[in-house]
Amino acid sequence: MARKSRSCGLCVVVLLACHATLSFVFPRDGMPRRAIFSMAAQVGLGLSEAAWAKRPEGVNRPELLPKTPGESTPIIDVARILTASQERQLTADIAELEKVSKVRLRVLTQTFPNTPGLAIKDYWKPDGRTIIYVHDTGGLGETAVVNFNAGQEVETMKPLSYWRQVQNTYGNKYYIKEHGDSDTVVDVVKALKEGFIPEKS
Repeated sequence: MARKSRSCGLCVVVLLACHATLSFVFPRDGMPRRAIFSMAAQVGLGLSEAAWAKRPEGVNRPELLPKTPGESTPIIDVARILTASQERQLTADIAELEKVSKVRLRVLTQTFPNTPGLAIKDYWKPDGRTIIYVHDTGGLGETAVVNFNAGQEVETMKPLSYWRQVQNTYGNKYYIKEHGDSDTVVDVVKALKEGFIPEKS
């Protein structure tokens, strides 16, 4: 399972840690100030030289999208790593997160370049209150497993250090090796739910 992350520029929304794959996922008036990639020590985050060098000019494969409507499909398991029970748990956690925090969470698993890419823009129609979590099982590099893109409103809710902490905790090769990709997805979503839902006093 290979995974690694370097910066793309503040004005281009990039998901899946590749420049053209999901550029401009969010509309311009809700465009995030930064793309949030997997584990990166430097400010700006982004791709490793190796992952950057092998990025395609663009991936747009709508045939990989589910047949169900995007508004009722928060999870796209292209990598086929999730069990039915895990999908049910994820769906319940996402529903609770959205109900309480009003933040939309969408999850895509992939093994780059086997991804819907640009096609998810029209499918999910992300806005300023949307988080897209992309879990890559190997195609992007050793440390580009856990990847996020946050809408502008979501960005104001959490500092950059929060996203780094989640990525460093769950996106490192030791965690993946011990827990596996599918359990890692469940754990990341649980961490996001706990992070965005206020603790009850």
